Amino acid sequence: MHKVGQQTLTDQELINKFGIKSTDKILDIGGSAKQHDLLPIDTLVDLLQPEDDPYNRSYLKAKYFIKCDITKEKLPFKDNQFEFVLCTHTLEDIYNPFLVIEEMSRVAKRGYIAAPSRGKDSEFSHLDLTDWLTGPRRQPGYAHHKWFFELKNDLMQISVKHYPLLYTAEFMIGKWRGGDEFQYYWEDFIKYEFLDSTDMHTLIENYRQFMKENKKWIKKSWVLIYIDNPYYFIKELAKMMLKRGMGYKKQKSWH
Repeated sequence: MHKVGQQTLTDQELINKFGIKSTDKILDIGGSAKQHDLLPIDTLVDLLQPEDDPYNRSYLKAKYFIKCDITKEKLPFKDNQFEFVLCTHTLEDIYNPFLVIEEMSRVAKRGYIAAPSRGKDSEFSHLDLTDWLTGPRRQPGYAHHKWFFELKNDLMQISVKHYPLLYTAEFMIGKWRGGDEFQYYWEDFIKYEFLDSTDMHTLIENYRQFMKENKKWIKKSWVLIYIDNPYYFIKELAKMMLKRGMGYKKQKSWH
């Protein structure tokens, strides 16, 4: 089951939507930076413990923590050891999501995957001098994301987030009016396919097809990458003088 155009589900919505029971043994993959409050997580798997996360430090809420590099290490669990597995906003960050996808199918009976929607992760940012992730540079979505996720013929289709293509006029999205999040629920095993990025003709055609299928949600951008509306320049200068904005908030949280 998959829903397009969804916003991020709360813990209570996850419980209600998927009938998660308090007795279910739940595995969380990559959730150290944003732990679940209501879901009774049995085991959290990540590279860093929540206490060591540089941006969102917190105490471990799960019963157990397992350190594992999911890009190259198999999960240290038995087949069907968990009733439910969660993997939210993790797969798009890692260079090899395919091993952990196979492993989630193996160790859990069912589960839920969430990632930014393809449209949202293609939308160009505006000037934000106080955000160290972007600075003056406009970029499509988050620069550290590597993959797009979509539902195609009941499969979770994975395609590469190809930045040179996204910076061209043909695929530059100034505003995405669709949903923010890709959501995928599965039982027994994850059905997915990978769109090979070595074939540029196929990849370009895939990008064109996405633009065509979603044109009602897309506002094209003609603005040059480093030049934005004067309104944003004035806004950002004011934020710098008043020391407001994400960059300053992060600095305060580090002290």
